[in-house]
Amino acid sequence: MEALPRVCVPGGVGPGTLELGDEQARHLAGSRRLRRGDAFLVFAGDGVEYRARVEGASRDRVTATVGEVTRREAPTARTVAVWCANVRPNRMEWAIEKCVEAGVDVFRPITTERAARGQELSESRQERWQRIAIEAAEQCGRLYLPAVEPVATLDAALEGWQGSLVVASPGGAPWAEVARGLPERAALALAIGPEGGFSEEEVARAVEAGAAVASLGPNTLRTETAAVVAVALARA
Repeated sequence: MEALPRVCVPGGVGPGTLELGDEQARHLAGSRRLRRGDAFLVFAGDGVEYRARVEGASRDRVTATVGEVTRREAPTARTVAVWCANVRPNRMEWAIEKCVEAGVDVFRPITTERAARGQELSESRQERWQRIAIEAAEQCGRLYLPAVEPVATLDAALEGWQGSLVVASPGGAPWAEVARGLPERAALALAIGPEGGFSEEEVARAVEAGAAVASLGPNTLRTETAAVVAVALARA
């Protein structure tokens, strides 16, 4: 049996009448060809999912009735953030999508000494990144929405961070060893360097700020691959 389509309505949703337009309507009525009487799932990113029924559908508008709760989940004990060094736009988008599927709560692009240049944040790019995160959450069944934060320097990210921090580096301790020392309920940030890795000075500043340094395994990983692996390890 094919899974029901899922759509996110940020800002809140509950039993009653629901009107969807723009991309959501095009997805349900266009791509998924839903018509009157068809069912779909809707959530707002607050841990609750509802079953809804289409009452009317056109290319740019869907009217539905939201009914019973289908799932409800409490937030996870550990919030996981990934700080990912800037890479080319298509690779950054892939990293956001896959990190969301792996369970990241916060995705923050960072600039580092060796990271790709010329990728300053624009409003349109920020909106696109957040839309990719929402679409990934819809696809993979998540009930909480991840946040995509503005690009920051590594030093700015370090200055504002209050939780646990792990820097991924080939010279670090084995992940399993580092993981045993991480508090289960503290927020956790995973810093992923660019091709060529963080500089020695950057690692030293992170360690001075309280970071542990961990290896993600014996193989050399692309930045975006390392980000997904780190999130998966943290969630495991």
